[in-house]
Amino acid sequence: MRVIICSVLLLLSHIASAGYDNNIEGDIVGIYTYPTGTVLFDLGNQPTSHPSCNPRYFAIAKDVSEAAANRMYSRLLTLHTTKTKAYIGYDSQGGCGDGYIRVHNIGGK
Repeated sequence: MRVIICSVLLLLSHIASAGYDNNIEGDIVGIYTYPTGTVLFDLGNQPTSHPSCNPRYFAIAKDVSEAAANRMYSRLLTLHTTKTKAYIGYDSQGGCGDGYIRVHNIGGK
């Protein structure tokens, strides 16, 4: 019984560890906002595949705090307007945001 419980706990800890695990640098092609609060964007070199999310866009997930989402959105707009390359930290293995690739941070130079 202990072996089964330990196995389940190890499996759950692996599932819970999905998160920020990859970075990409690129030019922001478009930013798309919706009345539901969804914010999607894409890069010129957008990933073409993902194991569980639609790779067409990156998403600022709705479960991110409003303050954090506003900071990321503001950064997106600034980078896009100034035509500065964006540095995106994202989840490449799971944990989608609104069905698309979940973003964990947005930066630029």
